[in-house]
Amino acid sequence: MRGNSRQGPWILLILLVGGSILGGWIGALLGHYYPGIPIIYQSQSVGLPTTTLDLQVFTLTLGFTLRFSLLSLLGMGLGLLAYRQL
Repeated sequence: MRGNSRQGPWILLILLVGGSILGGWIGALLGHYYPGIPIIYQSQSVGLPTTTLDLQVFTLTLGFTLRFSLLSLLGMGLGLLAYRQL
């Protein structure tokens, strides 16, 4: 790595998330035009299911899910490469 010590971890996070979102969008678009190739658009979900805590005064709902596809992982890889070039 070159001078990444002056680049904050927020830049890396933004590039990884942005690359993942962009890759997911591209995968969904390609899946629409090429439905016969499911590896392009299929995704795997990982996370915690939605849980609701009702205390009569307020309700708290928590949940977290990540969906990964092949192209979203490729987008994350490109985001990492872009970060290393900074």
